[in-house]
Amino acid sequence: MDIDLEELATMVGLLKDAEFTEFRYEKADMRLVISRGAAPTNAEASPVRALGKPAVALPSAPAVQPAKVQPTAAAPASHEGAEVVRTPLLGTFYASPKPGEAPFVRVGDRVEARTVLCIVEVMKLMNSVEAGCSGVVVAIHAEDGQLVESGQALFSIVAGDA
Repeated sequence: MDIDLEELATMVGLLKDAEFTEFRYEKADMRLVISRGAAPTNAEASPVRALGKPAVALPSAPAVQPAKVQPTAAAPASHEGAEVVRTPLLGTFYASPKPGEAPFVRVGDRVEARTVLCIVEVMKLMNSVEAGCSGVVVAIHAEDGQLVESGQALFSIVAGDA
């Protein structure tokens, strides 16, 4: 893993005064997550902690590109028994791979655990969000181009053929 320490120092300097709870950075085969506050809930993240310092973890999040779709439901609790897919980081929600293209998924689409549902852009880095479970998308809780916070509900998925 080749880390450009000057580039990393510049990013840390920018983040020092910024308000965020989680920041993800990807470049080639390097992936870096910096979290503030509680340890990340991402099962694949393994934080390294120092008192008063941000946590650093190495997750896996493939990169992609942006587009447009409207939300279909505002409350994740609106579908009983639904799995709620939440954003792993603060950023801009995009429902399509590129502007003008069809969204990754629509309400009623059947998805598998590895199906890409959307992307969340953080500082020009595109992070894909996968379903994490199999089922049918019953609600989209974010609006295309909307700023989403770490842990915010994005999709509701019901197992089976809802």
